[in-house]
Amino acid sequence: MKFPNAAKGVKKIFTAEILNLIGTIVMVIAAIVVAIGAAGAAGAQSSDGKALALGGGIMVALIFIAVYMILATIAYIMNLVGIINASKDETNFKSALIFLIVGIVTMILVAVFRNNPVVYSMLLSLGDLMNVFVNIFVIAGGVKLADRMNRGDVSTKGTNVLKLIIVVAILSLIASLISSFMGGMVASVTAAVLLIVSLILNIIKYFMYLSFLSRLKKSLVEG
Repeated sequence: MKFPNAAKGVKKIFTAEILNLIGTIVMVIAAIVVAIGAAGAAGAQSSDGKALALGGGIMVALIFIAVYMILATIAYIMNLVGIINASKDETNFKSALIFLIVGIVTMILVAVFRNNPVVYSMLLSLGDLMNVFVNIFVIAGGVKLADRMNRGDVSTKGTNVLKLIIVVAILSLIASLISSFMGGMVASVTAAVLLIVSLILNIIKYFMYLSFLSRLKKSLVEG
Protein backbone atom coordinates (compact mmCIF):
# COMPACT_ATOMS: atom_id res chain seq x y z
CA MET A 1 0.00 0.00 0.00
CA LYS A 2 1.33 3.41 -1.00
CA PHE A 3 0.95 6.67 0.94
CA PRO A 4 2.54 9.32 -1.32
CA ASN A 5 1.41 12.30 0.77
CA ALA A 6 2.75 10.75 3.98
CA ALA A 7 6.00 9.77 2.24
CA LYS A 8 6.55 13.36 1.12
CA GLY A 9 5.50 14.75 4.49
CA VAL A 10 7.62 12.46 6.64
CA LYS A 11 10.66 13.29 4.50
CA LYS A 12 10.15 17.00 5.28
CA ILE A 13 9.55 16.26 8.99
CA PHE A 14 12.76 14.22 9.09
CA THR A 15 14.76 17.09 7.53
CA ALA A 16 13.15 19.59 9.93
CA GLU A 17 14.13 17.48 12.94
CA ILE A 18 17.75 17.29 11.74
CA LEU A 19 17.78 21.09 11.69
CA ASN A 20 16.23 21.11 15.17
CA LEU A 21 18.95 18.73 16.36
CA ILE A 22 21.68 21.01 15.00
CA GLY A 23 19.95 23.96 16.66
CA THR A 24 19.80 22.17 20.00
CA ILE A 25 23.52 21.38 19.79
CA VAL A 26 24.15 25.07 19.09
CA MET A 27 22.15 25.94 22.22
CA VAL A 28 24.20 23.48 24.28
CA ILE A 29 27.34 25.29 23.13
CA ALA A 30 25.73 28.63 24.04
CA ALA A 31 24.85 27.34 27.53
CA ILE A 32 28.41 26.06 28.03
CA VAL A 33 29.79 29.46 27.02
CA VAL A 34 27.49 31.21 29.52
CA ALA A 35 28.49 28.74 32.26
CA ILE A 36 32.19 29.36 31.60
CA GLY A 37 31.57 33.12 31.64
CA ALA A 38 29.64 32.88 34.91
CA ALA A 39 32.37 30.74 36.47
CA GLY A 40 35.00 33.25 35.32
CA ALA A 41 32.96 36.12 36.75
CA ALA A 42 32.61 34.33 40.09
CA GLY A 43 36.37 33.82 40.27
CA ALA A 44 37.33 37.33 39.17
CA GLN A 45 38.82 39.64 41.80
CA SER A 46 37.55 42.99 40.51
CA SER A 47 34.11 44.16 39.40
CA ASP A 48 35.53 45.02 35.97
CA GLY A 49 36.88 41.50 35.64
CA LYS A 50 33.51 40.03 36.59
CA ALA A 51 31.71 42.18 34.02
CA LEU A 52 34.24 41.36 31.30
CA ALA A 53 34.06 37.60 31.88
CA LEU A 54 30.28 37.49 32.06
CA GLY A 55 29.74 40.00 29.23
CA GLY A 56 32.12 38.17 26.89
CA GLY A 57 30.32 34.88 27.49
CA ILE A 58 26.94 36.46 26.87
CA MET A 59 28.06 38.12 23.61
CA VAL A 60 29.35 34.84 22.17
CA ALA A 61 26.22 33.05 23.39
CA LEU A 62 24.00 35.59 21.61
CA ILE A 63 25.65 34.74 18.30
CA PHE A 64 24.89 31.05 18.82
CA ILE A 65 21.31 31.92 19.82
CA ALA A 66 20.86 33.90 16.58
CA VAL A 67 22.01 30.85 14.59
CA TYR A 68 19.59 28.71 16.58
CA MET A 69 16.69 31.05 15.80
CA ILE A 70 17.38 30.88 12.05
CA LEU A 71 17.56 27.09 12.11
CA ALA A 72 14.42 26.86 14.28
CA THR A 73 12.45 29.07 11.88
CA ILE A 74 13.40 27.01 8.82
CA ALA A 75 12.69 23.77 10.71
CA TYR A 76 9.27 25.02 11.84
CA ILE A 77 8.21 25.85 8.28
CA MET A 78 9.39 22.46 6.98
CA ASN A 79 7.70 20.67 9.88
CA LEU A 80 4.47 22.54 9.23
CA VAL A 81 4.44 21.69 5.52
CA GLY A 82 5.45 18.08 6.19
CA ILE A 83 2.73 17.49 8.78
CA ILE A 84 0.11 19.08 6.51
CA ASN A 85 1.17 16.72 3.70
CA ALA A 86 1.16 13.64 5.94
CA SER A 87 -2.23 14.55 7.46
CA LYS A 88 -3.82 13.80 4.08
CA ASP A 89 -3.06 10.10 4.62
CA GLU A 90 -3.33 9.74 8.43
CA THR A 91 -5.53 11.66 10.90
CA ASN A 92 -3.01 11.59 13.79
CA PHE A 93 -0.94 14.12 11.88
CA LYS A 94 -3.89 16.54 12.07
CA SER A 95 -3.60 16.44 15.88
CA ALA A 96 0.16 17.01 15.54
CA LEU A 97 -0.60 20.05 13.37
CA ILE A 98 -2.85 21.57 16.06
CA PHE A 99 -0.17 21.20 18.74
CA LEU A 100 2.47 22.59 16.37
CA ILE A 101 0.39 25.73 15.82
CA VAL A 102 -0.36 26.10 19.56
CA GLY A 103 3.37 25.69 20.19
CA ILE A 104 4.37 28.58 17.92
CA VAL A 105 1.67 30.81 19.46
CA THR A 106 3.09 29.93 22.88
CA MET A 107 6.59 30.87 21.74
CA ILE A 108 5.30 34.24 20.54
CA LEU A 109 3.78 34.80 23.98
CA VAL A 110 7.12 33.82 25.53
CA ALA A 111 8.70 36.79 23.73
CA VAL A 112 5.87 39.08 24.88
CA PHE A 113 6.21 38.09 28.56
CA ARG A 114 10.01 37.84 28.65
CA ASN A 115 10.15 40.46 31.45
CA ASN A 116 7.86 38.41 33.70
CA PRO A 117 10.02 35.52 34.99
CA VAL A 118 7.15 33.37 36.29
CA VAL A 119 4.89 33.70 33.22
CA TYR A 120 7.93 33.39 30.94
CA SER A 121 9.00 30.11 32.56
CA MET A 122 5.48 28.69 32.49
CA LEU A 123 4.99 29.56 28.82
CA LEU A 124 8.43 28.18 27.94
CA SER A 125 7.56 24.89 29.63
CA LEU A 126 4.18 24.87 27.85
CA GLY A 127 5.95 25.35 24.52
CA ASP A 128 8.23 22.40 25.25
CA LEU A 129 5.17 20.34 26.18
CA MET A 130 3.49 21.21 22.86
CA ASN A 131 6.60 19.97 21.03
CA VAL A 132 6.39 16.69 22.93
CA PHE A 133 2.75 16.28 21.87
CA VAL A 134 3.74 16.97 18.26
CA ASN A 135 6.32 14.18 18.52
CA ILE A 136 3.79 11.85 20.14
CA PHE A 137 1.13 12.31 17.44
CA VAL A 138 3.65 12.13 14.59
CA ILE A 139 4.90 8.83 16.00
CA ALA A 140 1.32 7.62 16.57
CA GLY A 141 0.51 8.50 12.96
CA GLY A 142 3.65 6.74 11.77
CA VAL A 143 2.75 3.62 13.75
CA LYS A 144 -0.73 3.58 12.19
CA LEU A 145 0.76 3.90 8.71
CA ALA A 146 3.25 1.11 9.47
CA ASP A 147 0.40 -1.15 10.63
CA ARG A 148 -1.53 -0.43 7.42
CA MET A 149 1.58 -1.40 5.42
CA ASN A 150 2.04 -4.55 7.55
CA ARG A 151 5.43 -3.28 8.74
CA GLY A 152 5.45 -4.67 12.26
CA ASP A 153 9.13 -3.82 12.70
CA VAL A 154 8.48 -0.11 12.14
CA SER A 155 5.36 -0.18 14.32
CA THR A 156 7.20 -1.83 17.22
CA LYS A 157 10.09 0.61 16.96
CA GLY A 158 7.67 3.53 17.00
CA THR A 159 5.93 2.24 20.13
CA ASN A 160 9.26 1.79 21.94
CA VAL A 161 10.56 5.20 20.88
CA LEU A 162 7.30 6.79 22.02
CA LYS A 163 7.75 5.41 25.55
CA LEU A 164 11.37 6.57 25.70
CA ILE A 165 10.50 10.04 24.42
CA ILE A 166 7.87 10.50 27.14
CA VAL A 167 10.38 9.55 29.86
CA VAL A 168 13.12 11.80 28.45
CA ALA A 169 10.65 14.66 28.00
CA ILE A 170 9.61 14.46 31.66
CA LEU A 171 13.23 14.46 32.86
CA SER A 172 14.10 17.30 30.51
CA LEU A 173 11.11 19.34 31.67
CA ILE A 174 12.10 18.92 35.32
CA ALA A 175 15.67 20.03 34.63
CA SER A 176 14.47 22.98 32.55
CA LEU A 177 12.00 24.14 35.22
CA ILE A 178 14.63 24.00 37.97
CA SER A 179 17.11 25.97 35.89
CA SER A 180 14.47 28.56 34.98
CA PHE A 181 13.55 29.36 38.57
CA MET A 182 17.12 29.63 39.84
CA GLY A 183 18.62 33.12 39.77
CA GLY A 184 21.35 35.35 41.12
CA MET A 185 25.12 35.20 40.71
CA VAL A 186 25.53 32.38 43.25
CA ALA A 187 23.03 30.12 41.51
CA SER A 188 23.88 31.09 37.92
CA VAL A 189 26.49 28.37 37.36
CA THR A 190 24.19 25.67 38.80
CA ALA A 191 21.29 26.93 36.68
CA ALA A 192 23.45 26.85 33.54
CA VAL A 193 24.56 23.28 34.31
CA LEU A 194 20.93 22.19 34.74
CA LEU A 195 20.06 23.87 31.45
CA ILE A 196 22.86 21.94 29.75
CA VAL A 197 21.46 18.70 31.21
CA SER A 198 18.03 19.60 29.86
CA LEU A 199 19.42 20.34 26.40
CA ILE A 200 21.46 17.12 26.33
CA LEU A 201 18.32 15.13 27.19
CA ASN A 202 16.59 16.85 24.28
CA ILE A 203 19.42 15.80 21.96
CA ILE A 204 18.90 12.19 23.09
CA LYS A 205 15.18 12.61 22.36
CA TYR A 206 15.95 13.95 18.89
CA PHE A 207 18.17 10.98 18.07
CA MET A 208 15.45 8.53 19.14
CA TYR A 209 12.81 10.45 17.19
CA LEU A 210 15.03 10.67 14.11
CA SER A 211 15.76 6.94 14.22
CA PHE A 212 12.03 6.21 13.97
CA LEU A 213 11.40 8.85 11.28
CA SER A 214 14.26 7.43 9.22
CA ARG A 215 12.81 3.91 9.40
CA LEU A 216 9.31 5.19 8.64
CA LYS A 217 10.52 7.30 5.72
CA LYS A 218 12.24 4.30 4.17
CA SER A 219 9.20 2.04 4.63
CA LEU A 220 6.89 4.64 3.04
CA VAL A 221 9.15 4.85 -0.01
CA GLU A 222 9.26 1.06 -0.31
CA GLY A 223 5.47 0.82 0.14
